[in-house]
Amino acid sequence: MPSIPVIDIFAGPGGLSEGFSRYSSFTGDDVRFLVSLSVEKDRIAHQTLTLRAFVRQFEEGELPEEYYEFLRCDDATQAEGVKEVLKSKYAQEWKVARQETMHHELGTDGFEDLRARLVGALDGRRDWVLLGGPPCQAYSVIGRSRITGIGRAGYEDDQRQIPSEAAEGLREEARRKFLSDHRHTLYREYLRIVALYSPAVFVMENVTGILNSRMPAGLDSGDEGRGRIFDRILGDLRDPRAALEEDSHLDPGAGEQPGNGDKYRLYSFSERGDLLGLRNHDFKICCEDYGVPQARHRVIIVGIRDDVDAAPAPLERGTEKSSVYQIIDGMPALRSGRSRGQDSAESWAEVVRQQVSDEFLEVIDDPEIREAMLNARDSLDKNLGRGGRFVSAIYRAPATNTDLDRWIEDPRVDGYCQHESRQHMDGDFLRYLFVAAYGKVHGRSPKLRHFPATLMPDHRSATGQHIAGAKTRTFHDRFRVQVADDPATTVMAHIRKDGHYYIHYDPTQCRSLTVREAARLQTFPDNYFFMGNRTEQYQQVGNAVPPYLAVQLAGVVADVLRESSMAARRSDRDAA
Repeated sequence: MPSIPVIDIFAGPGGLSEGFSRYSSFTGDDVRFLVSLSVEKDRIAHQTLTLRAFVRQFEEGELPEEYYEFLRCDDATQAEGVKEVLKSKYAQEWKVARQETMHHELGTDGFEDLRARLVGALDGRRDWVLLGGPPCQAYSVIGRSRITGIGRAGYEDDQRQIPSEAAEGLREEARRKFLSDHRHTLYREYLRIVALYSPAVFVMENVTGILNSRMPAGLDSGDEGRGRIFDRILGDLRDPRAALEEDSHLDPGAGEQPGNGDKYRLYSFSERGDLLGLRNHDFKICCEDYGVPQARHRVIIVGIRDDVDAAPAPLERGTEKSSVYQIIDGMPALRSGRSRGQDSAESWAEVVRQQVSDEFLEVIDDPEIREAMLNARDSLDKNLGRGGRFVSAIYRAPATNTDLDRWIEDPRVDGYCQHESRQHMDGDFLRYLFVAAYGKVHGRSPKLRHFPATLMPDHRSATGQHIAGAKTRTFHDRFRVQVADDPATTVMAHIRKDGHYYIHYDPTQCRSLTVREAARLQTFPDNYFFMGNRTEQYQQVGNAVPPYLAVQLAGVVADVLRESSMAARRSDRDAA
């Protein structure tokens, strides 16, 4: 089969396109997906996409040594110099990479620029694949809570209280803003591309909160009735052109071969059958069931154009789940940094030892946790480093001994890039050590009720205190260890903030996960580099679709396109 063009919109750092682009080389299948255009609004994520598009210009295993020199640079200034060498020495490959990526915000920037890029990328092809998912904050459970102001609209600050009737007014205003949030309708930007250019297959991803999210059913017309956003999306995706009947952009442009009002059959990747036999819940994918070492749950829809004579088979669930330990064990141990005071390994170890005092251990009721904390205190390494942009070390692939190993590993890196610990307040070291010890003993992360009183954080989200009659939401797992023998909890963009939900399972390290550890949990290859500062890197990792899931989605799509091609050839022979 000829290469299949792929367009990836709302691309983030490129998790979906990574899976599709590597499908043929990874599996040996003759169906090859060629990423023709990736579109992303975030400037830094777009830089990451461009760098990865450059990597894709080379066959698997044939990346130039200069790229690995870039990965191994100790600091950003040195890295920029090596990057300039790459751009100069491989100017044609870099030019193609820039052509394959676009910095553009759908729904805000003008559509015509994107339209021109789409026309050039597709070149009239109809056997192509559209990937992507609209930004998900408005659909996530936490996002809805934050946007609507539930638990927060009853106060302005700690000192100035607002009467309850005024608080309710603030909450109602927050709800109104939520329901008119443009992120509810960004899927229509995706829909427009489907309606205009009729991909043979599309893959649309979003958070599970979309299954229950409601909005004004007639938002564009001012209708105040409310319905489930997911039901509306499914209806629109089945007949995109009808859903966008009033959209002026649907008129064909110069050089375009527009869609013919094509309709789509919708399927789940996890359950057999088409839309008529599926419940909304059946579109949910639990990533841990498919070898991803992370309990990440997402809604993913696959749409098949009506004239494509094939139906997808569900993904094959694995028999065993990959764990945090399997995927990050063997990486160099690091210590946490100190946000205040002298930041050295010796001072860090001394602070932790002082905190795990005999007096403190006496308040720990569980003797196993007490022993685990004592052992950790006695095992602290006062020579531990904090890592860095690159850590030179004997490279060890993940210990899964599965295809996931082969997917992630690249011994040519000769170490680990973007493996640097954060700084934390001294007061959090003991909390980190406690939750890691608890997880080691009990195989689960503790809730706040399991904390000794002296470790309770002084924060509204921990106390759930009432302010002006509005109770704040209590985050019972405000400090969460990633248990070694289980898949990780969902790696979200929130990891960029403080790391409290992503504590390393080793009590002797007292730290949160590094960018590289988070990237491994998201199944990014070890040679995948995220541009920007560390906060921006964390955000990109948290926003991505796990590439190892994406390569499995690509396998389902490849089978559909192969089956359809074979059916078309049989039909031609019969007609002859």
